[in-house]
Amino acid sequence: MVIWYIPQLTLIGLYKYTSLIGEGFKEHIYAIIILGSVISYLIIFYFFWTPDLKNVFRLKKMDFRLFPYLILIVLGLGFVNQPFYDFEKIVDYYQNSNITPYTGRFTGIDSFFIYFRISSLLFAPIFEELFFRKFLFEKLLERNKVVVSIIISSLCFSAIHFETPSSLISTFIFGVIACIIYLRTKNIWYAIAMHFLNNLFSTLYLIYGESFFGWVYELNYGFIYWALFAFGILGTILGMNKITTANTA
Repeated sequence: MVIWYIPQLTLIGLYKYTSLIGEGFKEHIYAIIILGSVISYLIIFYFFWTPDLKNVFRLKKMDFRLFPYLILIVLGLGFVNQPFYDFEKIVDYYQNSNITPYTGRFTGIDSFFIYFRISSLLFAPIFEELFFRKFLFEKLLERNKVVVSIIISSLCFSAIHFETPSSLISTFIFGVIACIIYLRTKNIWYAIAMHFLNNLFSTLYLIYGESFFGWVYELNYGFIYWALFAFGILGTILGMNKITTANTA
């Protein structure tokens, strides 16, 4: 976390308290944060891990026929994680029978939206998967049991999302699944692709999801709502099974 924040805080400090980064960058402040996060990963890789890029990015050994199962996992996780996002709403409903309407509204595309989505769709899938799965998870496996390594790596992955507390559980679950897929396939591209698809779907939900989430909240957290949760679990398991068995046969 220290290495993660030092470059970001340094660049923000240069912007706020010096003239090295001019006022013209005011609306591009998130680009500075992205640059800082990229620098932090490069620092870690430089001092602690020098990857063999040809071996890391073995794209030729990736079976693109398995992409539908990655999509199935992402869709399944969406239904699995929904109750965790709705936890406070669910508690309020069962205590007071109050239905909290969907309040998320897409306010349009601005510079923050563009930079944030570039980060989530491009930089996050590559750098986070390289660090938390290819680097950290493998290092943990050298001295710990598989279950312990998966838990620690996933907790660390969840920890960097502390700025959005509602996503801590969902990111932990995602980390566990990404570790299992990487462990069984030995190909980081599947985790990167799943990460990209997950963030892509989040973007699409943000832009076009008003009617969908409006419908979800009108289910009153009843049978259909929890049936979707169960469907998400089954879909996630099926997708994981297809991917892991296809690459270990």
